[in-house]
Amino acid sequence: MVVKVIESLSGSAKILAAIIAVAMTSVAASAVAQEMQYKVQTRMVYSDDGNHGVRRELVHQFKKDALKSMMADPQTPETRARLIEQYFDEMTDYETVDKFFTKFQFRGACNTRNGDECGQVRDNALILEGMAWVSTNAINNFLQSKSAASSGMEASEFGTFFIARKVSSRKVFEEKKKKIQTQESASSTEVVAGGDDTSSVSGGSEQSMSVKTTGGSRELKADAFKYEIDLNLTDRLGKAINGSLANAGFEAFPFEDILYDYDMDGLEEMIANGAIGPDGTVARKSLSRMRKVAAEEEITFVGIGVVDFGLGEGNSVTGDMRVPATVSMEVFMKKGRRMTVVASVPATTFYGNYPVGGDYTVGLTNALNNSAKRAMDTIVSQLQVSGYY
Repeated sequence: MVVKVIESLSGSAKILAAIIAVAMTSVAASAVAQEMQYKVQTRMVYSDDGNHGVRRELVHQFKKDALKSMMADPQTPETRARLIEQYFDEMTDYETVDKFFTKFQFRGACNTRNGDECGQVRDNALILEGMAWVSTNAINNFLQSKSAASSGMEASEFGTFFIARKVSSRKVFEEKKKKIQTQESASSTEVVAGGDDTSSVSGGSEQSMSVKTTGGSRELKADAFKYEIDLNLTDRLGKAINGSLANAGFEAFPFEDILYDYDMDGLEEMIANGAIGPDGTVARKSLSRMRKVAAEEEITFVGIGVVDFGLGEGNSVTGDMRVPATVSMEVFMKKGRRMTVVASVPATTFYGNYPVGGDYTVGLTNALNNSAKRAMDTIVSQLQVSGYY
C-alpha cells in the first residue's frame, strides 16, 4: 500500500491562522496565553478504508500540520518559528508530538492513539478536519531546553529599560495661503500716413488694454506634538517586551531591579532629578553608570529605548483607525570590559488598529503589543545574524 501526503495544510487552515493573528492583537497575550488554537485539514490518498495504519498516519500528519500552522501564524515570533522548523523532525516524532498539544476536536469520531474511525472518505482521499490546541508553554520549554543544551549554558540574560511616552498636547497649524497677482497693460496709437510723406495722429485716439493674472500657493505645516512620560504605560510596555524576549528564549528582566542593588536611582527618581529628559533619553552620565553596572553583573544583553505613542489616525488601507508607536532603542553587550552596541531599532513606527468610532485605548494596547513584538523580533534577528545569539 502506497501512502502519499498530497496536502499538508489547506487554504482554509491558512486563512484561519491569519484570522487568529488579526484577532490576537496582543503580543503580551500571546506570551501569556497557555495555548493557541488552529483549524487544520489533512488529506491523504488511500487504498483501503479499513486499514488502521493509514488512519494512524493521518492523525500523525494532522498534528504536524497543526505545528506548521503555528509556524505560519504571523503572531508567532520569527525566532520561535525558525527554531520550531529547526527541531521539527524531533518535535513531531510519534513518541514526542503529543506533549505539544492540550486537546483536539475533530469532525466526526476519531481515536488519536490508533487512528480508529479517523477521517472521512471523499474523492478517493481520506480527509481529517478539526481543531488543535497547541501548548505554548510546552513549545517554549522544549526550545529553551534545546538552546541551553546546545550552548552548554542557561538562557542569556536580557535586562530591559524602556520608557513609554504619550501625546500630551497637539499644536495644529492652519493652512498658509499665498496670493500672487500680476497686471499687464498695453496701449496703442493709430498713426495715419499722408500722401505728401507726412503723417499725423488720427483723431488723437488711444486704446488701452489691461490683463490681470491671479494665482497662488498653499503651504502646509505638519502638526507639532508634545509628549510626556507615562509611568503606567511604561510598566505595561516593559512586561510586553520581556514577554517577547522570553518567547525567544531569553531570561528577560527589568534592568531597574539591578540599579536598586547598586543604590542607584530608579526610573521615577531619574525622571525627577533630570537624569531622564522630557524626550525620554537617559543622560550620558547615568547611561555610563548603567553600562558599568551591567558589565560588573556580567549581564549578557541590556536593551534601552523609548516608545512614543501618538493619537488615533485613519488607516487608508483598512479603513480602520490606528495608533502609531515609534520605537527607538539600542542593545548593549559586554565585550571585554565594555558594553558596546550590538543591535538597534532606529525610530521605526508600528501601528495598532481599532474600529472607527471605537475605543482609542484598544488601539493603544494593540500598538503597544505590536511594537514590542516587532521590535524584539528585529533585535533578535540582528543578534542571530551577527552570531551573538
